[in-house]
Amino acid sequence: MTKTRKIINVLWGVLMILAAIILMFIPEEAYPLVIIVLGIGLAIRGITRLINYFVLSSRSVGSTRLLYDGILILDLGIFTSALIDVPVFYLMIYFAGLYFFYGVIDILSAMDSKKLESPHFKYKLLQGLMNVLIAVLCIVFIQHKDIVIFIYCGGIIYNGIVKIVNAFRKTDMVFEDASVNTVDAVEEKQQ
Repeated sequence: MTKTRKIINVLWGVLMILAAIILMFIPEEAYPLVIIVLGIGLAIRGITRLINYFVLSSRSVGSTRLLYDGILILDLGIFTSALIDVPVFYLMIYFAGLYFFYGVIDILSAMDSKKLESPHFKYKLLQGLMNVLIAVLCIVFIQHKDIVIFIYCGGIIYNGIVKIVNAFRKTDMVFEDASVNTVDAVEEKQQ
């Protein structure tokens, strides 16, 4: 991860924590703001992934996943922005669904990492399980709006902290090591 990317992740983490605190204290007034920011943020993230696909990685291995991911996130952003006039009850169900969706994606990603024998799969698995737990708790307490708001805000704070921790975590360069090992193996066979 580049230094710029780390700074962006730390800033996003801090913004997520601040947004959660604001949402805890003024939930009725903060919901439209959260919807707008989440919708625009998802749309921008989807557009950047699509640009990345078309400019940088359209011929790379696994690049179709980036394309589908960009389309899906862009669609979620547009859909989320359209929810500005929806009652809070339905927004809570939608947010619980998003938590569940991202939790399942994290769990599937952890399983892929485990297949590649990465030691970091446990971290991603824990993050996915926490997001699924947050979604389940939101649905269980759906009749108690105040409790759901605190659960949802706790989830935002948790994910903000995870973003900050990820920015400072040392990551593996899997592709770089794989290409070096392949080149070494080819040179050994030629000798």
